Amino acid sequence: MKTLKIWRKSRLSESHANSFVNGRTVAIYAIMFMMLAVFSIASCSGDNDNEDKVEQVTVYVSAETGLFYNVPNTTPEEGMMILIEGENHYICVAFNTIAGFTYEKGNEYELLVKKTTLANPPKDSGSTRYELIRIVSQRKLN
Repeated sequence: MKTLKIWRKSRLSESHANSFVNGRTVAIYAIMFMMLAVFSIASCSGDNDNEDKVEQVTVYVSAETGLFYNVPNTTPEEGMMILIEGENHYICVAFNTIAGFTYEKGNEYELLVKKTTLANPPKDSGSTRYELIRIVSQRKLN
């Protein structure tokens, strides 16, 4: 019972304590918000994810053609076989994959191309673009 009397006598200090707790809670939320804002800004400041990656690469084009599936079509299409420098296998791509380059069957090519990897590619196409810089060599095969 004695505790109950003390509690009733200190009603003024109870409301004072509640305002202290509320003020303290507001201060904690304010600090948390400021920390979140600082981290959000800091994480975006050196962000290169929204920039396209551009590089020059050598591409070898085979004299032979191959077949590839152009999504969403389910029928195979004829394309040129290319080997990108640093890779270990040829891939078959559409004849118009390298902008500015016209493929002629029966010829082998070594090309210098600009390879652009798009940071935000369109949903209906790939994330890599190729553009011809120059034909380094061309050899006719019989």
